[in-house]
Amino acid sequence: MKKRKLPAAVLACAAVLCIIAAAVLYFSSRGAEAVEASAYMEVTSELEAGSELAALPDASGGVNGMLLAAEDAELSLYYNAETTEIAVKDKRTGQLWYSNPEGRNEDALASGFEKELLSSQLTVLFRDAVGTLESYTNFAQSISSKQFTAESLKNGLRITYTIGDTSAGIDALPQYISQARLEETVLSKLDAATAKYVATRYYPKDGSPEVLERIDAQVSKPLVLKKMTAAFVLAGYSAEDLAQDNAENGIGGESGTSKPNFVIPLEYRLEEGSLVVKIPVGQVKESGQYQIRSLELLNMFGAADQLTDGYMLVPDGSGSLIRLNNGKVKEEQYVQRVYGPDPNDNSYRRGQVSQNARMPVFGMKAGDGAWFAVIEKGDAIASIAADISGKKNSYNFIHSSYSLRGEDELELYTGSTIQEIQLLSEELYKGDIQVRYSFLSQDKAGYSGMAELYRDKLVSEKALKPLSEEQGIPFYLDMLGAVDKQKSLLGVPYRSEISMTSFRQAALIAGELKQDGVGRLLMRYTGWSGKGVNHSTPDKLKTESVLGSRSELTLLRDQLAQAGGTLFPDVAFQQVYHDDSGFTPSSDAARFVTREEAELYPYNRALNRMDMMLGSYYLLSPAKLPYYVNSFMDKYAGFEMEGVSLRDLGNVLSSDFRSSRVIQRETAKAIVEEQLDKISRDVGQTMVSGGNAYAWPYADHLINVPESSSGFALTDEAVPFYQMVVHGFISYTGTPVNLSDEQDMHTQLLRSIELGSAPYFSWSYEPSSKLKFTHFDSMYATSYEDWYDQAVSMYKEVNEVLSPVQHAQIVNHTRHQEGVVEVQYSNGISIYVNYTGKDVSVGGTAVGAGQYVIEGEPS
Repeated sequence: MKKRKLPAAVLACAAVLCIIAAAVLYFSSRGAEAVEASAYMEVTSELEAGSELAALPDASGGVNGMLLAAEDAELSLYYNAETTEIAVKDKRTGQLWYSNPEGRNEDALASGFEKELLSSQLTVLFRDAVGTLESYTNFAQSISSKQFTAESLKNGLRITYTIGDTSAGIDALPQYISQARLEETVLSKLDAATAKYVATRYYPKDGSPEVLERIDAQVSKPLVLKKMTAAFVLAGYSAEDLAQDNAENGIGGESGTSKPNFVIPLEYRLEEGSLVVKIPVGQVKESGQYQIRSLELLNMFGAADQLTDGYMLVPDGSGSLIRLNNGKVKEEQYVQRVYGPDPNDNSYRRGQVSQNARMPVFGMKAGDGAWFAVIEKGDAIASIAADISGKKNSYNFIHSSYSLRGEDELELYTGSTIQEIQLLSEELYKGDIQVRYSFLSQDKAGYSGMAELYRDKLVSEKALKPLSEEQGIPFYLDMLGAVDKQKSLLGVPYRSEISMTSFRQAALIAGELKQDGVGRLLMRYTGWSGKGVNHSTPDKLKTESVLGSRSELTLLRDQLAQAGGTLFPDVAFQQVYHDDSGFTPSSDAARFVTREEAELYPYNRALNRMDMMLGSYYLLSPAKLPYYVNSFMDKYAGFEMEGVSLRDLGNVLSSDFRSSRVIQRETAKAIVEEQLDKISRDVGQTMVSGGNAYAWPYADHLINVPESSSGFALTDEAVPFYQMVVHGFISYTGTPVNLSDEQDMHTQLLRSIELGSAPYFSWSYEPSSKLKFTHFDSMYATSYEDWYDQAVSMYKEVNEVLSPVQHAQIVNHTRHQEGVVEVQYSNGISIYVNYTGKDVSVGGTAVGAGQYVIEGEPS
């Protein structure tokens, strides 16, 4: 038989298709290796078995209307079986802390809805299929209708709430039913008038007249639905009948309610003198098309009334206080996300420029007592909210809430009309939420006592370890290396790197500092590797040629080490500035909820939005982070460096909403912690910028830590809570002195002494004018010659003051009056700082205007 030849055009088309298929396969498989994100999330697969709730014998006289559910050596836990509220009694003082205010029903300021909030322990915020946001409180939608169960646990109890309307509603009636079935199962069993009423609410289905369709426009009306449901019940129409009719007419899925309702277990346990509150989110159940956006937990725990003195501690920046009943009823509520906002947000605008909340803590001092909360699980998806009395109710309150899904905004353009649609990610966070409440009294009932409690907790968990004995405090120095700048050749623009400080010039500056008495120089070198500050991906590690050779970098390292200092080359992992052969955005970049690649732009404070003119960068997917860290460490080992500076690993925490791999911030945090641990074990000293609390166990040095608060209108006073926790355990400093908003050097000196913070400068050998028309023109004051003498003088003075206390803990921070503070250390030294323009006397100690005084001797 003669073989037929295929036409050349067919062969060509087949070849083209093969090439396209190969290209698709190639590009889809490009990118770094991803880790299995589920391995980093701890999910409660089964609840601890409970038992019938029974009151324990109580010899203390108890709490009115409540039963004793659990107790330990320090606390007693009480429970109200009618309202599900709890109370914790501190046995040491007899003080009671309630989950809900006792006098809430007599609050003349609160509306009916506000009283529901005052009586609730949980609030659920959710969206329906079209994105409408609604909220349910567990009092209005669960407790009031007795839709909860309570059971005893070991040293605690669990309350399982069904929040929402569990009645079947319109879905209790068949959407489709044959005419014969309706007559047989319903109409024949009703009187004539009721049968006629039911029959007229069904109409023959188009194309199938023997099947009747429910007329929802009528039946959905509350009065009609009530009469129809009653008629079907009277006729004896059962759930089995409904299932049969649904099956016969192709109505799939589970029969039942189409209304929003949610099953949420809430657990309370007494543990080591604390109350531990937990929501095992893996056991939360949703209904139908309704998706939980967030949960608010114990909004009114320990709420203080209008007659109580004290304050609330919020983790804004270094820490901030909101005085109870401060009268700022026109100001907005305080709300801040723990560890800062998620950068995985496609909005170009930012609502506010503020300090980040770097610690998962909050608390309240009320009268002679105080309580303090640490979010132990779910902190990366948490927010802290606080408000004062006199707005919507008569109570001051502070609490945490948790975003269980990612949320973003999609803009749809219809002609000249823009429609904004709120989107939630499909996958629900399945880990636990856990908050530990501890209680303080007498002289410990304040933010100093809270800091001590938090510090002791971290020490016991080995998250903080005492500083090793070293002479002198550090002098932190950012050295600006190479930056990219637009140039032109024959009128054609191109981007190239320019040197602001070469390796040799950095060595010259280090030599000058050593000669002038700065022995412990910790130099963070930014822009030292390929393409400068905004460098290539870490897996392409090489020194920037405009700065010098690799051997010159090695000489700089050795020079610093011989002088008692350390070189910290800087690297960014999570912000990728160059789309080159080492990075594939479609595979390696995180995704917004809208499924777009997470391409972002630097923030422009003048415009209050991202600025495309400043270049762009991609957010790395957390699933790809281990690959880049491993690649970096393999190559970095060849440089034999004692230190490394991490620009974003302890500073930025982002999610990834890729449809095939959703990574929420809590999972991302676990991945980041693993990488921090890996780096800290392989490198002698780790320097972390920003310093979120989860990075503390792996950091030897913290830079750019918050020195104050955001100054929100509702807050009253910034406090150095951050510094009080880490002092004596991690060396730290704030922002560079020469780039600070505060330009008075003497004020910065006093601030450094108050905070126990080492001096920090950001320098370049070349004049700052070379940065003009670059993306770095905000670094307008880096020329080292302009700051050198002031820096050396400041270091020597701060070193003399702080060296005796660098290994001690800050045990008390007291503001005696506006502008006058006292800092007490665990070794017996006290430092008084007077920021005012007048001489003052504090407890017999005279402190001159704009001066400080040191008292005591180190023990």
